[in-house]
Amino acid sequence: MVVVGAYILPHGALVLDPAVDNLPKEAIKLHHAMNEMAKTIEDLKPDLIFITTPHSIALSNDFGIYLNKGGSGSAEWDNKYKKFKVQVEFDQKISNDLLDYLLDKETAVHGIATFTPGIDAPFRWGEAVPLWFLRKLSTKPKYILMSQPLRRLDETKELIPETLTLGNDLRLFFESLEKRIVVIISADLGHTHQENGPYGFSEEAEPFDKLMEKWAGTLDEKYLIRKAVPKLDKALCCGYIGFVLLQGMINGKGFTPEVITRTTPSYYGMMVTRYTKND
Repeated sequence: MVVVGAYILPHGALVLDPAVDNLPKEAIKLHHAMNEMAKTIEDLKPDLIFITTPHSIALSNDFGIYLNKGGSGSAEWDNKYKKFKVQVEFDQKISNDLLDYLLDKETAVHGIATFTPGIDAPFRWGEAVPLWFLRKLSTKPKYILMSQPLRRLDETKELIPETLTLGNDLRLFFESLEKRIVVIISADLGHTHQENGPYGFSEEAEPFDKLMEKWAGTLDEKYLIRKAVPKLDKALCCGYIGFVLLQGMINGKGFTPEVITRTTPSYYGMMVTRYTKND
């Protein structure tokens, strides 16, 4: 089988509850887009969902494959959103097989088992927000979770070539499985849209987000790398390495891109994007 669909889904907790008082209209729009994407994933009938997020248990230098039996937790952020809980089952055999496959290719990757492999690994917003919208999938897919290394923060440019290669290697591995696979990139955009935000304001944030929208709608690598990289230090995009991974995985492999929405509900931007496999 092959990857039957891929998605960029945000992980800002404010998209979870449209009934929150004084919620920005942009967050409500994102909430509806996330529900729409959940319906399209339901229609794809996935057996396996691969998800990567920049906000999980991160190793200093390497990507990480979770080896626990599952994961569970809430979308808690700033002592809110604790009621939005998720629990998923990992495919431990495929996760271990993937780890072995990548190690054979000398990929910078390690396995992660929290506490002991026989219990759930802990989740927070990076996993729980997108997965909360998938909690009712009728196919009850199993999951693979990949974390991204901490060096994505200060060695982003240096990490790009190996991440593109990793994306292609993941595709080849998935094509060897008798599974219908959906890929989810949990990611937000630039984090410097507001002066009163934790990272301050930069004039590069909005141009950077526009570049990411152009890339997402075309998979044209020049927007993602040549034009975006010079803006990264000021835009501060948590999702960037996930985008590079996706580029390496599906570019030129018969996917139709569609940006559902791109907006800025807070000090950081968000984007919902779907990639549909052509018949």
